[in-house]
Amino acid sequence: MTATGPGSELGLLRSHPLGHLRTVALDGGPQRISRPPSLCRPEPGGRFALALCLDGEAVFTQAGHTAWPGPDEIVVIDLARPFALNFPQRFRLGLVHLPQRTLGSPRTLERLAGSTLRPDDGTVTMLRLLLTHVLDGAARFGPIAAARLGGHVADLVDAIAFERDQEPASAREHLLARAGEYIDAHLGRPDLGPESVARALRISVRYLHRLFEGEELTITRLILQRRVEACARALERHGPYGPTLAELARRHGFSSASHFSRAFRAAYGVTPSQWRGRRGSTPAAPGSDAA
Repeated sequence: MTATGPGSELGLLRSHPLGHLRTVALDGGPQRISRPPSLCRPEPGGRFALALCLDGEAVFTQAGHTAWPGPDEIVVIDLARPFALNFPQRFRLGLVHLPQRTLGSPRTLERLAGSTLRPDDGTVTMLRLLLTHVLDGAARFGPIAAARLGGHVADLVDAIAFERDQEPASAREHLLARAGEYIDAHLGRPDLGPESVARALRISVRYLHRLFEGEELTITRLILQRRVEACARALERHGPYGPTLAELARRHGFSSASHFSRAFRAAYGVTPSQWRGRRGSTPAAPGSDAA
């Protein structure tokens, strides 16, 4: 934990057993909670945490995914992999640690890790209410009650993973393909984002984010990647005789030439001008040149 605000304190941490699970409550000022690769140690069967931001705001990052969980949402953290939770202001955080062995399926949390569970179905809402209850009363539960409540938490997590697996793959893949097609056709729109894509597909923004939970990229990162890839192809095609970088950025929806340049360099490891000088080479996938 690292304080990030002037004069901010790390806060108070309280931890209690809940059968085979463990609750952790933390409150404090602006700070960053992270686990770098050097501290990640795989455990037999794995260990995960369900995180709720009870007060304040949080930014969660793991495995290339970034989420801004709302007060009714649950973040699933794989504790064997690097992650970061950033709190820009005072906050109150609740965590429930789950060993993989407490779940019915050995792959339950692997399927959910790094995702945000949103209360758009009854099971997630039930889990959110139960987690709030056990976090508030963890110190008062006797061993038998604690064990049973911990079992209920594990059962609900199993149920959520099972429900996700039952979603028709063909319907999900169809919506993802339509989202990609819409993005490619509207890269030049500055307002292209989750809201406009969801509106075009006639689904809610929450459901759109849920569709992308099992993908390598979030919807926002996918839009950025497609824009950068399209610019790379244009630079390849036209070489030094193509449009200016500012015009290229505008045509593909970037807010400014500097934003375009930063995004391009982050993806390819070189500036757009340097890429333009490589005319005739084959574009690599974004990120493959970046260390």
